[in-house]
Amino acid sequence: MTIASRQILSIPRVGMFATVRNRRGVVSAVEPFDGDGGRLHLVYLEYKDDQFPPEDRLLWELEPHKNLLEPTALPVSAGTDPMPPEDFDALLRASRWIAATPYLDPDSDGPLDRLPISSPFHGAVQVEDFQLVPLLKALRMPRVNLLIADDVGLGKTIEAGLILSELLLRRRIQRVLVLTPASLRLQWRDEMWEKFSLSFNLVDRAETHLLRKRLGMDANPWRSFSRIISSYHYLRQDDVLDQFMAACRTPEGSPHLPWDLLIVDECHNLMPSAFGDDSDLCRMLRLLAPQFEHRIFLSATPHNGHTQCFTGLLEILDPVRFSKTDEFKPAERRRVQHVVLRRLKREINARTSPAKFCDRFRPQALPLPLTEHEVALSKAFDTFRTAIRKLMGSGARHRRRAGNFAVEVLGKRLLSCPIAFAESWRRCKEGLTEEHVAAEAEVEAVRRSLQKDTGDDRETQTRESTASGVVGAWLKTFETDLVGEITALDEALSHLGIELATDDIVGQTPLSDARFDALAALVEKLLTCDGAFRDDERLVVFTEYKTTLDYLIRRLRECYPAERILTLFGGMDEIERDLVKQAFNDPAHPAWILLATDAAAEGLNLQRTARYVMHYDCPWNPSRLEQRNGRLDRHGQARDVSVYHFVSDQDQDLRFLSYVIV
Repeated sequence: MTIASRQILSIPRVGMFATVRNRRGVVSAVEPFDGDGGRLHLVYLEYKDDQFPPEDRLLWELEPHKNLLEPTALPVSAGTDPMPPEDFDALLRASRWIAATPYLDPDSDGPLDRLPISSPFHGAVQVEDFQLVPLLKALRMPRVNLLIADDVGLGKTIEAGLILSELLLRRRIQRVLVLTPASLRLQWRDEMWEKFSLSFNLVDRAETHLLRKRLGMDANPWRSFSRIISSYHYLRQDDVLDQFMAACRTPEGSPHLPWDLLIVDECHNLMPSAFGDDSDLCRMLRLLAPQFEHRIFLSATPHNGHTQCFTGLLEILDPVRFSKTDEFKPAERRRVQHVVLRRLKREINARTSPAKFCDRFRPQALPLPLTEHEVALSKAFDTFRTAIRKLMGSGARHRRRAGNFAVEVLGKRLLSCPIAFAESWRRCKEGLTEEHVAAEAEVEAVRRSLQKDTGDDRETQTRESTASGVVGAWLKTFETDLVGEITALDEALSHLGIELATDDIVGQTPLSDARFDALAALVEKLLTCDGAFRDDERLVVFTEYKTTLDYLIRRLRECYPAERILTLFGGMDEIERDLVKQAFNDPAHPAWILLATDAAAEGLNLQRTARYVMHYDCPWNPSRLEQRNGRLDRHGQARDVSVYHFVSDQDQDLRFLSYVIV
């Protein structure tokens, strides 16, 4: 006895399954017209496999060997014998699932928001009630344009996955593109499969090469797959972007956009600029967004303090409701509530009992007792900074900007550690010895280069070295006015035991380093008990610069076994990065400390085994601090999280940053 599907050869409707040309697809549109032979129907099909082409349009009445299956069609017995018990049980279970699945009836006038939702029941995830709010909000939108700006750790990936799964179940979408930082591609792919049973293809250079070996040199990955995850740093490249736009060309007269849903994770990285030209990432997003019917942006820090940046991002999300402006009008503020969803952990805790999230202590300041030589270095740089600003005070605007950048590129590294400053200062002095004198335009060029996010800390490190050299070549014009200040900095570094003549600055150990000593004391306090290291405590140490990371790796491995120290930084091989994350989250692994740059401050889940965060240096952007803390202070953290940073009354910059952190 077999079970066959009842095939109804009638006029297709939107949402029905059809088998045409030995391929299964969903009817996305039907256009009737009267011809010489009577009424015909032009049917648009979206195929459910990954073969090419992903969609077709055909004349239904003229298509041979076509089969149509209505969404509510039930199987019938092919013979007269009773149905086997196992088949009947399978039919009963399937009927129950179909009854709970809110496929839209094209003849129904019922409101969409009253239909039941199904994605939470189809996913392997324990959904919190607050995570259903974005789903219900999205389903009320005829066209989903939603910025989910929930606090770090509330589960924005889960919320986006629920919306994505629901739209797929309702047959409202088929082609999906997820854009993420390069470091989060594997995590997105794994979570979509493990939590929602949704398979995605990763698209990068290697995948494109393999696809062309299999299908031919003209194969286009953006046309060959229906669900794709890619890095926006990869897609922004000119040749890749041209290839994507070529895949977006639809047949003339097509009623649909080429893509259905765009999800952009950490969308603040693609935000328009408040001053000057937009970044390459922003220009790419402006070009991509109109190709999608639905758009979901994710970011815990969507507002950087500039209204123009925020409104520009909303304009990309929903150009009908918003336009880029530097001031919100009352009507625009009301419209923001239609597309932006923002909840904080403290708000969720206030409405639930018991609280769903742990308490996070206020940042705890670790006092730095700077030595005499470290204070001398700080004072020497303060004098150098004052002298430059005095020289630039009466100059043209572009000269003042160059002077401010020269101070910034050196001062921020001094806040990180003396070794990072010494590395940049050595490059700067090399620029002073060159014959070429850099113009303000060259300084502006390297400043813009540093502002571009590459996602690779080694590439950023190279750009920082280049920037320091250009700053030195620009300062050559003022060298005679800065002789005393330059000499004072050289002497201060010499008194610290740092030799500038060597190429291996990172390999040196200063005579005194209050920051490292404070870090070592914190490790002993948090991770040891009765002289032995604990198995249930771990520490995450964040630093902004790869140079500082390399220095800390060397110093810590001189004190502790190498297997106890793990590292994460931008540009690591994806497999290696994933292995580090798994090892740190494994209670059985012997790791104690994870050293990471800000490349690990977005999207990673590190809350399983750790509850201590140490900011070895602090970025000027408070939102980046929140991203760092959110690696541990997030959904699933069972313990209170403690955050540490340095403070000192002997250094005015450190004293100022303590106010930023609090």
